[in-house]
Amino acid sequence: MIVMVVFLVPMMVTVAQSIGDNWSTWMGNLNSWAQDTLNVSIADLKDTNAAGEDAAGAAESWGKQALGGFLGALGTGIGLIFSTMTIALFTFYFTVDYQRIQRMVLSLFAPEHQERLGWTWDQAVEQTGGYFYSRMILMVINGSGFFFTMVLVGLPVLFAIPLAIFAGFVSEFIPAVGTYIGGAVPVLLTLAVEGFAQALVVLGYVLIYQQVENYWLSPKLSAKTMTLNGGVAFGAALAGGAIGGPMGAFMALPVAALITSFLTHYRKPYEVVYHSVYEDADEVPDAATADASASDGSDSDASKSDDSSG
Repeated sequence: MIVMVVFLVPMMVTVAQSIGDNWSTWMGNLNSWAQDTLNVSIADLKDTNAAGEDAAGAAESWGKQALGGFLGALGTGIGLIFSTMTIALFTFYFTVDYQRIQRMVLSLFAPEHQERLGWTWDQAVEQTGGYFYSRMILMVINGSGFFFTMVLVGLPVLFAIPLAIFAGFVSEFIPAVGTYIGGAVPVLLTLAVEGFAQALVVLGYVLIYQQVENYWLSPKLSAKTMTLNGGVAFGAALAGGAIGGPMGAFMALPVAALITSFLTHYRKPYEVVYHSVYEDADEVPDAATADASASDGSDSDASKSDDSSG
């Protein structure tokens, strides 16, 4: 957060200046294209210049006030920092004495229950760690790709670093909407600072990387590092955040992994005998064969009863 704020504040000032300097040119080009292509005038150039100056002033004012707001939030967040350090210290000691604590807890249960409880405990640890591990790997890969792409198109390194951190974190740790937010911010800022062609290059990276991650990279990593479903993790984080804030969202993931592994190990699976009319034909067992075998069995039983009666 400190790195992003320290670098993003001057970057926002630069973006505001770029908007003020290039707004009239952008709108003039857009207006000319609209008149030549669609025979429509977007707006009066004088109005667009005024709008550009207003937008630049608002963005520059926001950039100058952001640092003061960050310092104020930092002052009020001292309690959160101490809470985080307390949880981190507790987690450290819990991890160091993990085996001793586990054996002490298991000793409170009968031997026939210790095997299942110990397996469930270990699975919760593996699933939670695997979730964070896979997300961190994807964050590093995605952030590195963002960084090199933005530097390649000419964006200054001091701007590319915080944008890459922001895009990688948001894209990987906020499911669904995080992908769009993490990709949109670098594209828009590249458009404002460098231009349209460079923004298209960054947008092309976002589209290509998302396809590679969704269809190849993420399944490969998830299969080797975790079995906790991403949707379950997202829902657990939302529920934990609503109950206990950021710390609740963080601690909800081990709880979700524990519940998932518990249900997986303790539940008794049953054969599914109902088949929905909306299921695909290739996914439904051969009902005709089953019915035929059942009817053959009933016919043979009937013939046997007829023979016996004869």
